[in-house]
Amino acid sequence: MLLATGLVAQEVQLTARSSRTSVGLDEPFRVTFSSNARGGELSPPNFEHFIVVGGPYRSQQTQIINGSMSFSQELTYQLVAQEEGTFTIGPATFESKGKRFKSNTLTIQVKAGVKRKRATSKAKTVGFEVAILSSKKEVFVGEPVVLLFTATLFEQVRDLNMLQTPNFENVLQQQLDFEQQSRRERIGSKIATVLDFDKRLIIPNKPGTLGGQELKITGAVQKPTGRRDFFNMPLMRWEQEVATAKIPAVKIKPLPAPQPLGYSGAVGELKLVRELSRTSVNGNESITLKLRIEGSGNFNTISVPDLIPPQGFDLYDPKFNEKIRYSERGVRGYKEYEYLLVPQFKGQFILPQMQWTYFDVKKGDYETITLEETTLIVTGDTLNASAAEGNGTMPKVQREVTSIDNDIRFLQEVDENTRHEEQPLLWIWAILGLVLLGWLLQLVSFNTRKKSPEAARAAVKKAINTAWKTNDPEAVGKMLNALEEELVRKGIAKENISLFALNEVLGTALGTQVNTLIEKLQLALYAPSATGSNEEWLNEFNALWEQL
Repeated sequence: MLLATGLVAQEVQLTARSSRTSVGLDEPFRVTFSSNARGGELSPPNFEHFIVVGGPYRSQQTQIINGSMSFSQELTYQLVAQEEGTFTIGPATFESKGKRFKSNTLTIQVKAGVKRKRATSKAKTVGFEVAILSSKKEVFVGEPVVLLFTATLFEQVRDLNMLQTPNFENVLQQQLDFEQQSRRERIGSKIATVLDFDKRLIIPNKPGTLGGQELKITGAVQKPTGRRDFFNMPLMRWEQEVATAKIPAVKIKPLPAPQPLGYSGAVGELKLVRELSRTSVNGNESITLKLRIEGSGNFNTISVPDLIPPQGFDLYDPKFNEKIRYSERGVRGYKEYEYLLVPQFKGQFILPQMQWTYFDVKKGDYETITLEETTLIVTGDTLNASAAEGNGTMPKVQREVTSIDNDIRFLQEVDENTRHEEQPLLWIWAILGLVLLGWLLQLVSFNTRKKSPEAARAAVKKAINTAWKTNDPEAVGKMLNALEEELVRKGIAKENISLFALNEVLGTALGTQVNTLIEKLQLALYAPSATGSNEEWLNEFNALWEQL
């Protein structure tokens, strides 16, 4: 080992030494920092132009010779050079009792001539080599590519490790979960083990050329020491080796021009699905609508299109659901918005047609999916009618507002054909109404106005109980939506509803009860066979509703 004298300050010695001063590319060497001081903090320098493939390894030693005690501690790193040239490794630092000490620097020469070349004789001297394979040579923007990392093992090798991950710009990179596979092959005159040890999914976001980078992979190779044990068996040791592999070039093609109007960037093999829980409801029922994109594609940038809602319904904020998995075939799964539609009038209403465009990588062209319009029928005596005239004229226009129980309001209907005949009379009524409104404002107290939220809560509770006792198949969903909407009003966003958030806002006791009921309802939605007492859940809801 080459030793360089360290700095000595107030009996503290700090030295740096290297196992070699001249190395080749991919050839590991050791750098050790030693100090004779106890305590303190020993910090290594920045190993610029080098990669740490092993360490840090720490060791301490105390010796007593003829009554004289000595102490030493060491910090060792195993490095590999990244490029050719002559480089300086800066000093290590040691801080103790407010004082700072520095070691000497080290000069390392990296020679290209030492870099190993691929040849049939390589199997005799090198423990392993690495290759990187790509699933495709050219793809469109947004189309996935799989990189397979394969190691050919000529000796016993363990702890294969990628020193740096592929660094691509404008690319989604995901390591895939898979079982490592090995097989035996003949390489030259020797049988070697070929091991598939890593797979990565690459999805480019911009056109250009992907690849060309060199990656370094390290591994511990078992080699003989040249000595034998008591039973005349060769003694072995594990040595770090580094192999270099180049990522193959992949051409990233831009999407064809011109792009269709309304195209939002979706690429893959995709479907747009619109699901309705029902198309005919009573006035006191609701409709669950799911708008979903499913299949395989660039889900990292895909957005579900906005729903075009039907007239005559109240549309509540949607619940977002997604399930995405990464595989060799790309990114597969779905993204969806789940809406709740509550009818406001009885009659027939149209859920409008929708169109959505994506780029089909299999066909190499843009595809437009059309969802045809759907007729929704609302019946029952609890709502007023709102439908188009039989002669094809415009539907009746809602004008006057009537209050029910000081809370629930619905719009009465006025025939558009009689609207102009009644305008003079409407002006008279408007003036009288303003006078009457001024008088009413003096009579209505703040306490009366405050009852509106309570009446709304009572109406929701009544609707939930009615749905539950009539065995409404949507009862579970309605109860879950009611709880979520109430928590939103208390300041907890839907996506942040958790036991921690509930306990923080509602308190531990009430928060735990609400969280338990929500989990039961969610389980019932996605696992209808789950056991549970419907009457018990309703009683829990009614009790919690009064406390919220």
